[in-house]
Amino acid sequence: MSWVMLSLRKMALRQRISDIEMKSVQISQRIMDLQSYANNIADGVVTYSELANCPSSLFGTQMNFMADSSQVAYQSAQIKTDAALQQMQMLQDGTGGQYNYTSTSINPAYANPEQAYLLFNEIYKEELKEYSNQISAQLNEEEKALQTEKDRIETQLKAAEAELETLSQTIDSNIKNDAIKLA
Repeated sequence: MSWVMLSLRKMALRQRISDIEMKSVQISQRIMDLQSYANNIADGVVTYSELANCPSSLFGTQMNFMADSSQVAYQSAQIKTDAALQQMQMLQDGTGGQYNYTSTSINPAYANPEQAYLLFNEIYKEELKEYSNQISAQLNEEEKALQTEKDRIETQLKAAEAELETLSQTIDSNIKNDAIKLA
């Protein structure tokens, strides 16, 4: 009769194994989604193609990245551009105008809007890349934590499968021992 109790345990183990496998699949999917998202934002710019191929679980996150990265990069680029132009003006003033003759870069005293725009644009691109690197570092940490969790779950799965195998053998043995024997 002990095989009946063991059979109930076997059912519970099968359910546990199923739950563990499902959790492992969910974690694997999350890792793949994070990797896809990280690839999409790697250069700091999200194209329409990358947006269309974004995993649905991170679509909103990617849209937020687009809005946030542009805003952060714009503000930072504006501040850095103004600082660079001021520094160049101070250099121009400090050298008595000689900087103008030796410099092939933007001269703030005579800078035209195109030159200031080019400087701003280069800084903006750098800031987008920097913001992307920061987000990628966070994604990498999350991916490492998920991988650790997945490894732990796989260990639990192996232990549960081993217990199920042992339990199945024990049930078979108990059924044979409890069988009515006719002489």
